Amino acid sequence: MTTTSVAVQHRDHTALSEEFARALVAHLNRLRAESHPHDPPTDPANVWGQMQHLPPVLELDFWTVEEGGVIVAHARTQLLTVGDNQHLAELELMVSPAARRRGLGRTLLGHAARAMRERGRTLLITQTNDRVPAGEAFARCAGFQPGLSNHVNRLLLSDIPDGLLAAWTTRPDDGYTLEVWTDGVPDADLEAYAELLNVMNSAPRDDLDLEDHRTTPEEVRSMETLARAGGRTAVVAVVRAPDGTLAGLTDVSWRPAQPGIVSQGNTGVLPAHRGHQLGRWLKAASVREVVRLNPQATEIRTQNADSNGPMLKINTDLGFRPFMASTVWQGAVADVLSGLERN
Repeated sequence: MTTTSVAVQHRDHTALSEEFARALVAHLNRLRAESHPHDPPTDPANVWGQMQHLPPVLELDFWTVEEGGVIVAHARTQLLTVGDNQHLAELELMVSPAARRRGLGRTLLGHAARAMRERGRTLLITQTNDRVPAGEAFARCAGFQPGLSNHVNRLLLSDIPDGLLAAWTTRPDDGYTLEVWTDGVPDADLEAYAELLNVMNSAPRDDLDLEDHRTTPEEVRSMETLARAGGRTAVVAVVRAPDGTLAGLTDVSWRPAQPGIVSQGNTGVLPAHRGHQLGRWLKAASVREVVRLNPQATEIRTQNADSNGPMLKINTDLGFRPFMASTVWQGAVADVLSGLERN
């Protein structure tokens, strides 16, 4: 691999523009054609919409290599300025296939790691997938360690067995009730829903050096705003316990530019309410809402840790199958920078 001097442009979250959003999405769509060749392209209007509505506690930085007005490589970091996990920053680093093996990834990683060191961050978290083997090779070479193995799992709606959704949504008279919210979390339930989201801290983290994240009502509203700005239609299903408290949740969303592909995000049930088949109820109810609200939907994708046995059992029984393997990596900023200096 040859490392040459290269011009790198930096933009933080205060210096983003529609022109940059379009150039970035064109670059990302070229990369997506490598990892997801059958997916429709991302709409730059969605990305520009999100860039204009970033949460105030989020710092976003981009470093790009551009040739002839075209982005050929980029690194992006994001971090929260308040709350938990003040030691880490999330990293995305991608180089176009034709521009690889020129040292661009190392150059961009150096810029990002030094910037995070200056802000007091000691750990970088990044992710690769098995569709692009160059990502794993680079992560290992750069000194990152695997922290969590997971899969994107896919449910083809046409493969759901007849009668399964009806069976999973038929309930005994045990006092639990299900609600579906299509216009954001109701004000009356906002604090309780934010607290309920903290159940996601029980999801496996394996070897990742992460702290529990405590979700606030303000964060819930910021995420709703960000999703709407990015053109997402979001549906939240919750189960209410006999005493009226929220016991479980799941959420799904999709974009008009990609209506066939639905994303399922968080799914969780409080420990005190497990054993009542609430997870299956939530999953089946969310599928029914997708079919009702989005007739163009053909599949649902979700990401699960390979060690999350209970969630994988529900998903497998519903019909989810592995779609793409991925690894979450972590790298100490000091070690990453030392490795770059040595090599």
